[in-house]
Amino acid sequence: MDGYDPQTLTTTTELAAVAAFAYGGPDGVPRLTPVTPLLLDGAPAFTLTYARSDAAREISTAARTALVFFDSRLAYVGWNPLAVAVEVEVLQDPEGELFRDALLTQELLKYPPGRQIIDSPLLQRENWWYLPRWVVRVVEAGGPRPVARRAAPDHGVLAYESGGDLAADTVQVAGLGTDRVSVRPLSGHTPPPVESPAALLLHDFATPDMDPRTTFLATGRLENGRLLVNRRSGSPELGKRPGIIARWRGQRDLERRCKAGLKEYA
Repeated sequence: MDGYDPQTLTTTTELAAVAAFAYGGPDGVPRLTPVTPLLLDGAPAFTLTYARSDAAREISTAARTALVFFDSRLAYVGWNPLAVAVEVEVLQDPEGELFRDALLTQELLKYPPGRQIIDSPLLQRENWWYLPRWVVRVVEAGGPRPVARRAAPDHGVLAYESGGDLAADTVQVAGLGTDRVSVRPLSGHTPPPVESPAALLLHDFATPDMDPRTTFLATGRLENGRLLVNRRSGSPELGKRPGIIARWRGQRDLERRCKAGLKEYA
């Protein structure tokens, strides 16, 4: 497949609601996390709350990073599935001023759960801890290349080391409950002929409000089209819509972790 031009990356960032960000962890194993793609001064960006401070610190020192636009849900017409190697800078915004002035409207449009927390001046005052952010901004991007889009719950994103670079692609998975997860590229190509550290991300949510939502991450070693899993977190199963008590507990936990991150890093 032919690659896209740089404008395709900008347009897709503007129109997509969900992306995956891949980066090399300090232990040499790739990481993957779902993000809300935003534009900051015309460049792709995303934010992390101070509850994700550890991840932000890892990203700030990662030598190789990539963005993968793989999910068409809630995206506008004109979105394209693509992967691109990027270089990023990580900015601290402990008062939330940059986030509020330049990114808040975009995030609330694309990330419905945030509306329950900061969708009005009154909520922003009450939940002030949710406004401070780590802002991750792309400062250099390679050539965007097409990938297949997610079309089923067993479709995810695979990131792996390849020839000193961080490669990423969309894959169909099987055997998630085992320690040898099959990963087949959705492009129809043969699995990458590499043996290297790798990470697998599956991200699912209900539409149109992303409630409920779930993220599954497995890391390990890629060998012959299988991920030999050493560590996993989260669940690939979407589950039921949370009740009022579960929502309250979840927000209180998020508040606690955001305040802890602010106390440690701001």
